Amino acid sequence: MSQQKLLHPFWSYSLVFSQFFWILALLIIIQWPISILGHIIQVIAIFIGLWAVKTMHLGHFNIVPDPLPHLDLVTTGPYRFIRHPMYLSILLFFAPAAIEQASSLILAIYAILLTTLILKLLYEEKLLSEKCSDYPEYQQHTKRLIPFIF
Repeated sequence: MSQQKLLHPFWSYSLVFSQFFWILALLIIIQWPISILGHIIQVIAIFIGLWAVKTMHLGHFNIVPDPLPHLDLVTTGPYRFIRHPMYLSILLFFAPAAIEQASSLILAIYAILLTTLILKLLYEEKLLSEKCSDYPEYQQHTKRLIPFIF
């Protein structure tokens, strides 16, 4: 077995562990409640996340970045505009608190979460490009996280 095959599950689960660790850290250290505008942004974030889950259908997405064996490329719903709406949802949810409270600790943890999610989506896109022949074309027509920008 090649070294790449051996590192594949380790890398996938490490990214997921890191993602949830930093989400939990933010949930613990953020002082709640935040502003009304912050809550509105969080509601939008939750809506985007639920819309992505509904579009993807329960059981058809994977918490680890590895594509499922029965991969069907989804290009509808929020996936029409961005390739990773669930990651956007996470980042949007915590952004108001990170901006409003702006402590060096919260900003550092938010930056680490952002970095983790970007590494995870880059890794996921590499795997999807290898598994799904339509994925490179889909990448040309959508942005990663921010519609029309990135």
